[in-house]
Amino acid sequence: MKAVVWARCATPEAHPVIAALQARLNASGEDVSFAVTCTGQHPEGKRGVRTYLAQIEPMLLLWVGGQLDAQTLIAAQDAGVPVIVIDVDTSALDAFTSRWFRSRSRTILGQLHAVFTRDQAGANAFVTAGAPPSRTHAVGVLEDPPDVLAHIETDRRDIAEALRSRPVWLATQTEPADVPTLAAAQRHAARRSHRLLLVVMAAHVEDGLELSERFRLLGLPASLRSVTPKPEEGVQVHVIDTPDELGLWLRLATVTLAGGTMTQAAAQDPFEAAALGSVLIHGPRTHPYTARYDRLVRAGATLQVDNQAALGRAVEALLSADRVAAMAMAGWDVTSRGAEATDRIVGLIRARLDDAGL
Repeated sequence: MKAVVWARCATPEAHPVIAALQARLNASGEDVSFAVTCTGQHPEGKRGVRTYLAQIEPMLLLWVGGQLDAQTLIAAQDAGVPVIVIDVDTSALDAFTSRWFRSRSRTILGQLHAVFTRDQAGANAFVTAGAPPSRTHAVGVLEDPPDVLAHIETDRRDIAEALRSRPVWLATQTEPADVPTLAAAQRHAARRSHRLLLVVMAAHVEDGLELSERFRLLGLPASLRSVTPKPEEGVQVHVIDTPDELGLWLRLATVTLAGGTMTQAAAQDPFEAAALGSVLIHGPRTHPYTARYDRLVRAGATLQVDNQAALGRAVEALLSADRVAAMAMAGWDVTSRGAEATDRIVGLIRARLDDAGL
């Protein structure tokens, strides 16, 4: 018998997270499906909610963001359906606590199975309003955590040995038109660190030779990964024209320029770099990952540059070991908290399945 979870989402942006939860559960052998509703689709009033619950027979209600609705919570609790509230802040309680007597609202909140808030202020507010302190946790924004990019460990070790502690910065999704900007930034930053190596990942592998030749014409010795697998000491630019190596070079580069953010191109997912400890420099064009970039900016985990001239100064600034270490830790914290929240919710759903004998 397939178990059903009702995911009541405040916005469509939660749908990828729900899809990721279901994929993780199904991959581990759990036979679970999610009935997802969004604003405009939710059943309304206790009678409407009771009818909907009778139709789908969920073993759990996952309340995802938005303001709490007492009628829905009461109907679920009356039907014996545990409720887990996730991805909420203090605003979730605004209408709920203002419309109900304090003793009644405390009783409803006290029966919640678990609460996961975006920040500590939200957790404090829920506990003050009546949620169980032992089951209320501040875990950050719930999201689909990025897959950690793969790499070949023997390649990483060999290249790291060849680099001999040489500082490395990486530019992803590089187009031929980007070469003058990157060359100028490399020259500027190399004044402080003469062994600095720029690794350029071609947006299209067939452009690798053109990229390397353009750097040479601008006076920067360049090598091509497909020809010279390990960058030599006299090279200032190493162009990556081999596929599926982003995970490798993110592990070797202390600093990464997020490709696409200085142009009209689609931006790189910033969590790919942050999850591997590479500090991001990025431009103002962050679509379609604007929310992720904003979170990293608020955490002090990135440097934004608004023009080409600022890029070299940003790379130079991040040659400071203390500064880049602090920023890398902040970025890792942002990415890992989303993964932690997802892990905990998956664990609760599994526990509920066991309790229900499913």
